[in-house]
Amino acid sequence: MKRKLFFVFIFLNLINFCVAQDGKHYAAFIDSADAVKFKDAEKANSYIQKAKKIVPEKDLGDFYLKTIQIYIDINHFDEALEYCTKAHDVFTERKDLEKLAKVNSFFAFTYAQLNDPQRAIKYYKITLGFYQKKNDKAGIIKSLNNLGNAYFTISKYDSSQYYFENSQVIFKDYDNPILKAFVMSNLGKLFFSKKQFKQSENYLLEAKNILVQNKIDDQDVNYNANYNLATFYINRQDPVKALLYAKKTGDFTEKKSVDFNNIKYLDNLYNAYLLNNDYKNAATTFQKYDSIREMLNIEEKAVNVERIKAQHEYELKQKLSSLKEEKRNLIYIIILVVFLLIVVICILYTINYRNKTEALNLEKKLIEAREKELEFDNHMKEKLLVYQSMEQQKVDSIFKSILEKVNALKIKYQHAEEISEIINEIKISVKPNTWEDFEYHFLQIHESFYKNLEQKHPSLTNYDKRLAAMLKLRLSTKEISNLLNVTPKTIENSRTRLRKKLELTNTKEDLSKYLDDF
Repeated sequence: MKRKLFFVFIFLNLINFCVAQDGKHYAAFIDSADAVKFKDAEKANSYIQKAKKIVPEKDLGDFYLKTIQIYIDINHFDEALEYCTKAHDVFTERKDLEKLAKVNSFFAFTYAQLNDPQRAIKYYKITLGFYQKKNDKAGIIKSLNNLGNAYFTISKYDSSQYYFENSQVIFKDYDNPILKAFVMSNLGKLFFSKKQFKQSENYLLEAKNILVQNKIDDQDVNYNANYNLATFYINRQDPVKALLYAKKTGDFTEKKSVDFNNIKYLDNLYNAYLLNNDYKNAATTFQKYDSIREMLNIEEKAVNVERIKAQHEYELKQKLSSLKEEKRNLIYIIILVVFLLIVVICILYTINYRNKTEALNLEKKLIEAREKELEFDNHMKEKLLVYQSMEQQKVDSIFKSILEKVNALKIKYQHAEEISEIINEIKISVKPNTWEDFEYHFLQIHESFYKNLEQKHPSLTNYDKRLAAMLKLRLSTKEISNLLNVTPKTIENSRTRLRKKLELTNTKEDLSKYLDDF
């Protein structure tokens, strides 16, 4: 008998040990996902899925909370919304109000990132009510600040100011420099939108001073303060301060990450460089901005589709939950079940139909957005091409002028060999054919222009086609004359001859607009 009891005891201990090991493994997978989330999002997701398979039932809620935070950090808002729904069900069943408040705050933040401020406001208000009951001042300030931002997003500035100023009142008997810096910086952003520029600058600088005086190195609050200051000075046309704070924003940004903070930082930096006439760095920054924007657009398409799906799934679960509650109180259960099944089928059919319609509309909008982006990209490339061509023309003119003066010196002085070497070096530095570079870059943007033009007007000379290319780029007569090194009068005559060859002499059609069709 004693031997049997001993074996039972050993068996139970083995079971407890195995369960404990599973719990440790689950936590280890989550820690691994958190460690690699910014470097490799797919690997982080893989660790989460492994943890999901072995997480104990009692730890399921905490697993959801940690998973939501990871998905939010890497901008996977569709997965975050899915796990928010699961966590909400778990903590509602357990009646754990504190963790339910945390889930609601995740809901609010996720909907805010998905450009759904109305839903975000709903969940922020629920969270605010919870913290007010607990008299949790930090939680109250965060909720008020988030509500201020949500109303700011939909341009309800008076409501936004109301919540920001309410959070400001709490600082009279509560000291938290990080939260205070957040609120001050957001107030600065708000007053700028209300065109109260002096008050805006005061709040923005006060937020920055709070961070410096308290030696705070928190990444989020420093990013927010420097980004808002950079935005302010860019709009106020202050190049030095704009570039200073745009660069400082980068000190608190994950530069290799594909997220909205990074693209906002690069957009500010690009505009600051333009304000300083630093076109080289502006072009480099724009390339980085454009590549991240492309990647974000791909993610946004997937997120938008998954968001719709997740929202409907969540609403359906809410409806089914309320139906179960009603069933317990009704006498005629069988009749009600049949009726509810019919209703649910109709709802599902309606949702399916609506989803298809919304998907088609979404696809159409995405195509339109992509076309606008391509048009903008081509416009920027055209501007850059014109700028580079003009600059190269200036450089070539300078070299030619120097060459003429050196040739004159060669005749005048005895040391002809040394002067000849200088002349050869200058000749090597001068590009033999600036126009070939211009045409190469032009065809990268409008690859079929010459082909289409030649098909309709085969009699055009090379000079005519070059002139047509520059007119397509909307260059002025003066700019074209500088590029071709001829007088403006010559260009005017060339335009007239080109109109005649294109059979536009007796028409009122604009020449540049006509060339747009090729």
